[in-house]
Amino acid sequence: MGVSGGMDRHERLLEIVNLVYEIEDRHQMLVALFDELRRVFAFSSGVLLPIDPACFELQEAACFDCPAENSSPYLEHYAALDPYVLRGPASFHLNRTVRLSDLAGARELARSEFADFMAMVPYRHALAAVCGFNGQPLAAFSVHRSGQRADFTADELAAVDSIAPHLGRALGIRRLLADPAQTEAVGLLAFDDRGQVLFMNAAARRVAVDGTASLIFAALPPTGPGTVCLGLRRYRVGRFPWRAASLLTSIEHDASESGFMHTASIRSGATMVRSWRDAQRLGTKLLIVGVVPFQRRVDVLSRLEKYGLSRRESTITVHGVLSGLANAEVARALCISEETVKSHLREAYRKIGVGNRQELVVRVLGLEGELLPGRGEPRCDQPAGSPPGRS
Repeated sequence: MGVSGGMDRHERLLEIVNLVYEIEDRHQMLVALFDELRRVFAFSSGVLLPIDPACFELQEAACFDCPAENSSPYLEHYAALDPYVLRGPASFHLNRTVRLSDLAGARELARSEFADFMAMVPYRHALAAVCGFNGQPLAAFSVHRSGQRADFTADELAAVDSIAPHLGRALGIRRLLADPAQTEAVGLLAFDDRGQVLFMNAAARRVAVDGTASLIFAALPPTGPGTVCLGLRRYRVGRFPWRAASLLTSIEHDASESGFMHTASIRSGATMVRSWRDAQRLGTKLLIVGVVPFQRRVDVLSRLEKYGLSRRESTITVHGVLSGLANAEVARALCISEETVKSHLREAYRKIGVGNRQELVVRVLGLEGELLPGRGEPRCDQPAGSPPGRS
């Protein structure tokens, strides 16, 4: 297809890269991206599916010239049948574009249940890439073409390939600016029904050293989150529900931006394939666990305000509780009466739902897991297997 507007293909792709970084609104950026990309080559529709960085789950799509209502059935059912999701872990590479026809032939697709979803869009050919930044997958980007048109060419694949890393980087920068805390990756482990590890991402490998994955598995309570002490740090552990749109049965990312790696890749290729097939076979029985270190809170005033404290109550709480000053010292520092200090602190206790200073410190700083380990649970400075309460 010829390029319009006096620009050659290379110049048009550079324009797309520029707008990916320059347009701050994500929706406007995506519309402009698809519009400009259509000037490079023809396609019938496009989709960007954000990926939840905590659990590798595909989220509601931003659709371009395709019915938005198809997003829900895809995530709830058809994602598990998508050839892009079904491919083996060794074939995943971050920011690498792949043709649908390279994953499944026309006859194979026609016989699969996924063909029902393709008829809804509708499309026959597709190009897709998992875009990300710093080893973190952030979105699945794809363009489609109907059966009346020819399949995508190698040049068209290369065009998307040149855009994908910039899209991933732009999405990563937006995520970082919106919430700097999201830069810390969640450790992810996938266990089979016997508690054997099938997958670990790079963050989990840094945590679960020396065979400590069994401690993480044992720390999971029947319901809700739990805590576990690994080395000198305490971690929150919790389950992620397995859904059709989860990518964890086939991929996990390494710390590098070069691609995805299976945790078993350090072993033999046969073991890697077997573990991946075991994960697919387990389906909803696969136990996906997130591991996050406890973080001391530095945004104390904003946290207090979220409990409904007024600015005055927050100020007195910080001075009187978190700074360790006596009520009389706070009164002198703020030029108010000691009774006023006590009154504001009583109101702060009520709003936060605590009964004394120690409970308030633990609640506001998020230290429940660090200072109040569960009954029978060893402290971080206590060797595994030691009686609780003894050092």
